[in-house]
Amino acid sequence: MNKKSSFNPVGSNERIHVLDALRGFAIFGIFMINARVFSGYAYMLGDEKNELLLADWNPVFDIFHTVFFSGKFYTLFSLMFGIGFAIQFIRASSADQSFNRHFSRRLFILLIIGVIHLWGIWFSDILVLYALCGYVLIFFQSFSNRALLWAGFLTLCIPGLYIWYLNTNDGGYVNHIYEYLNQQWNSLDLPHSNENNYFQMRDVVEIIQSSSWSTVLTFNYIGPLLRGYIYALDARFFNVLGVFIIGLWTGRQLMLHKLHENRSLLIKIAVTGFIFGLILNIGFVMDAPAGLDNATFQLIKEMLEPIGYLFLTAGYVAAFMLLYLTRFRQVLTKLFNSVGKTALTNYILQSFIGIFLFYGIGLGLGEYLGSAYLTLAVFVVFVFQILISSLWLMKFKYGPLEWIWRVLTYGRLLSNKKKREL
Repeated sequence: MNKKSSFNPVGSNERIHVLDALRGFAIFGIFMINARVFSGYAYMLGDEKNELLLADWNPVFDIFHTVFFSGKFYTLFSLMFGIGFAIQFIRASSADQSFNRHFSRRLFILLIIGVIHLWGIWFSDILVLYALCGYVLIFFQSFSNRALLWAGFLTLCIPGLYIWYLNTNDGGYVNHIYEYLNQQWNSLDLPHSNENNYFQMRDVVEIIQSSSWSTVLTFNYIGPLLRGYIYALDARFFNVLGVFIIGLWTGRQLMLHKLHENRSLLIKIAVTGFIFGLILNIGFVMDAPAGLDNATFQLIKEMLEPIGYLFLTAGYVAAFMLLYLTRFRQVLTKLFNSVGKTALTNYILQSFIGIFLFYGIGLGLGEYLGSAYLTLAVFVVFVFQILISSLWLMKFKYGPLEWIWRVLTYGRLLSNKKKREL
């Protein structure tokens, strides 16, 4: 039988609505993480943080952030990508449609959006990496469920082994990337926060606090190189790919076995995820135990981080799905569904909001806000995103970027306006 080449967008009656809510939840958590990057807080030294507003609360909010947010919501976002891949593949197979070409085109459009975002707006983009990992994920679509789980967990072990390699080889090839980054930084005459003219992440704070558009735009030019250097430090590609693969397995369970309605299994996943996830993530903020030097303990933590993130993320997902089966469903829907349905638009929108609020070319609040106020700012921004997303979806089927993504993927103009109900 010949396979059809045409695809149609998923209708609202075909959606698994808890996944929209989870995407919205992920967008909230991602801004909680990224607000510290937009403001420069993530790169500030201890003395600088002590000068910020409500600085006495910094340690409390920093620990809370590290245990419950750091790494978990990008893991959740990555998991949702893998789930989406599985759902699209299963639906394409059931409709006898060719999948790889369609999905590759979809990834290419995402890559273009990511490159524009990375080079033109914000250096800490995740979309380019997602698109590249997505191409590799296609290779795993024929794996059995057992093979997917093994492949996912083994892939997640690669970053730990890689970090061990870097530590035992004095940084290895990453030193060459750093030297090139430093050379480019100096050739562009970007500011340093030290007198030896060697790049350090603290220099990014100088960019963020600068009121010069020229400085910020010049920094954007070198942004992809800096992002590549950061990825090279922790093998981020394999971290994301491993979660994608596990997301592919999860998507199969959702589509074929109604995982999101299986209370007993969700309870087991939630309990296991929270127990192991909290043990590991609380361990990440603790000092080295007696008899173990700090450098070795730090290495162990870095090697275990991807696993710790995944366990706690699994706990979040299972608990969220359990709540979605209760009377709290309406609350979760109102809070997260509209943002989740417009996740790509809201992710990019957060970059504009973050730059406006925290950069020196905007309001410059990053120079003043401590961890507590940053947390409050995230809640305020997310309420704003809920409101505008809800208003938008009252008239339109898709978010602005979601619609553009679909039009370019399907190769034809799609109606975005909702039909008026008589």
